[in-house]
Amino acid sequence: MGAAPVLARVDVTAVGATFSSLQAGGAPDFGLTIDLSSNPASDDPKDLVITLPQGLVANPLAAQRCPIDAFNADACPAASRVGTTSVVAQIEAPLGPQVTASGDVYNLVPPAGEPARLGVVVRPPLASPQRYQVAVRLRGDRGFVIENSMSGLERTAGGLPIRIQRIQLNLTGQVAGKPFLRMPTACRRAEIAVAVRSWDEPQVTTSRATAFTPSGCERLPFRPRLSGVMGAPGATKLRSHVPVTASVISDPSDAAVAATTVTLPLALGVDLGSLQKLCQPDQFAADACPADTRVGRARLASPLLEQPLELPVYIVQRPGELPALGFRLFGGAILGRTRLGGAVTNVFEGLPDLPLSRFDLTVDGGPRGLLQAVSDLCTPRTRRDAQATFAAFTGVDVTVATPFAVDGCPAGAGAPVARTRYRIVEGLAVSRLGRAVLTLRVSASRPLGRATLALPREVAPLRGSRPIVRVDGRRLGRRALVLRGRKLELRITRPGRTIEVRWAGLRASRALAGAVARGRRAPLTVRLAVVEASGERRAFTLRVRARKL
Repeated sequence: MGAAPVLARVDVTAVGATFSSLQAGGAPDFGLTIDLSSNPASDDPKDLVITLPQGLVANPLAAQRCPIDAFNADACPAASRVGTTSVVAQIEAPLGPQVTASGDVYNLVPPAGEPARLGVVVRPPLASPQRYQVAVRLRGDRGFVIENSMSGLERTAGGLPIRIQRIQLNLTGQVAGKPFLRMPTACRRAEIAVAVRSWDEPQVTTSRATAFTPSGCERLPFRPRLSGVMGAPGATKLRSHVPVTASVISDPSDAAVAATTVTLPLALGVDLGSLQKLCQPDQFAADACPADTRVGRARLASPLLEQPLELPVYIVQRPGELPALGFRLFGGAILGRTRLGGAVTNVFEGLPDLPLSRFDLTVDGGPRGLLQAVSDLCTPRTRRDAQATFAAFTGVDVTVATPFAVDGCPAGAGAPVARTRYRIVEGLAVSRLGRAVLTLRVSASRPLGRATLALPREVAPLRGSRPIVRVDGRRLGRRALVLRGRKLELRITRPGRTIEVRWAGLRASRALAGAVARGRRAPLTVRLAVVEASGERRAFTLRVRARKL
């Protein structure tokens, strides 16, 4: 019997990542070091795949783009340079020395259909430059990681065989004062993986990873806004099929939205007859929904994109649940959940950690429209208020309430009654021992005269505890705070537009404290009722995600 063949392959022996800052959402300089070894010594690395975690993205529009022809001629403009590289290699010859070749990284004009492409030029001493293109893919099918592929690494330089032992890539955080790199906006462990294939055994892949954890999430703003419009000419009467657009507007430098819950105005309902044709789960997963299950469109604008994305929206069957809206994004599936009960609510979770400036979701009207008016939309008393809760990757939850505009009302229709806009920032922190702190900030466009706050059943006040409450910056006295069980009433003598509550004397249940300690963030229900100075009453059901204290 002959000896077993020795597997020829290249191993990733070490991966190291450095950042000039770990600030979440920041724009740090980034360095990646990859150490390689060959076994046996005859094989060489051929293909390299660097997978960056969700949220660690580069903005290809922040720097000038170098045309491919200029890159191939090593003539990229300086304004397209976004980093440097160095390669350590051993000359494969008797007493061959170890050499280091430096080079540059450029922002290239990507081929059609690619979000970005990088170019790496390595300039070995006494040899011609070596050029590599790095294809960039945003993998929605893998949790929105960023896959960077570089193929065909050279085995020779200047006619001499070489063995690559180390590759160093450095990307600049800012180009000409504009952020080029962006850190994830979640302060949790993130992983960078490197995989390599060799020339002699390309079917064998070896890989290694390194990890980092962004910090400073509490310093990252989160200021999402909601707007909307419903109706169209001829589509405002009772039982009309109504087109509706809900828009989320955000600052791209803020924390990204991880999940959103939008409750439509009470003037809208679902036409159950429109649910006869549904896209099946396997069709949706394969991006093969029938055309007659398309019910709208989504439009996504980001500073990373030259033009907003236009995406079809389908109504998808969810086994054991109500049908829900869904769309495909960068090869991944975003499938919501639908709740009915007085108002129509759509929930979307698993959103990508990407900087967005605007997201519009439109449900079409017409004969096959999904939504219908349950009252005339053009009467002054039309119930137009919508509510949305946004969950940030940083752990902050924000609830906003705003009236939707109505399009298509005939001339002479009465002006709608002006409604108050609200923005509510809520948070609950729980320690391993069960100590809990609730924070709440309510901002309204009109003065508030009274408020009642009901704690979730998993949290109770300690005996004698009283929160710190401020109205327009003025602290309320003890007599203005009436506590009955888990319910706190605020008797405000001087109405104000902001209410701030910090309640530190709380005790979480053992089950809640244990869940938070294990990293679970199940949302809890906090109920808030306010009475405006005008006498108008509003009630909010807030979904608060408990985090570690």
